[in-house]
Amino acid sequence: MRKRARRASMLAAAIAVAATGMFVAAPNASAGPSDVANPGFESGNASWHEKVTPFAGHPVNNSSAWPARTGTGKAELGGQGLTGMSRISQQVTVPASRVPVLSFWVRSDVVHSGASGFGFRQLIVEATAEDGTPYELHDRMNKGGTNGSYEQVTVTLPDAFYRSAPQKVNISFTVIEDAANRMPFLIDDVAMEYRFKRIDRPVTIPGGIFRPVGG
Repeated sequence: MRKRARRASMLAAAIAVAATGMFVAAPNASAGPSDVANPGFESGNASWHEKVTPFAGHPVNNSSAWPARTGTGKAELGGQGLTGMSRISQQVTVPASRVPVLSFWVRSDVVHSGASGFGFRQLIVEATAEDGTPYELHDRMNKGGTNGSYEQVTVTLPDAFYRSAPQKVNISFTVIEDAANRMPFLIDDVAMEYRFKRIDRPVTIPGGIFRPVGG
């Protein structure tokens, strides 16, 4: 009698699960190391495209005036004391059927510039899909600052970057500034991790598990 009652209970539970559409989630997992080239800028501006306007200069440097988080190389965006824009970018290939997750370390000190107070500086991090559509991943102003230390930012790219075929993606870090504040945004140790997508699958009941119980 107990066996019969236990099997009947299991069958009822299984039918209830199937009827309510309950799902079991596939686990998240890493799918290989980052393919960002020269992620810590230790090889200078190798693999990174630099653009500064209207002034000249190289955002990627190893100046000790603004130290790197690790090693000696880092990207120093802004801090020119002029109205303009500084940008670094790199193209990476997102593997098929993987979710790209970007991480980087940023430092943005804050100083008062006399009567002008906080200068305007804005960091914008974008990913541009293969079709040319840009997606803003992260932005911040210099007013908050990071108290003289680096902090890590991690962001999962939108669904537009999850495809059944590999996709070339451009990652960019841009700083727009005015002439009031010469403090730069510092970027170091950039990485792109690829994960398996979380997929919810319906629970299925294998045939032959539940058999009629004879009287």
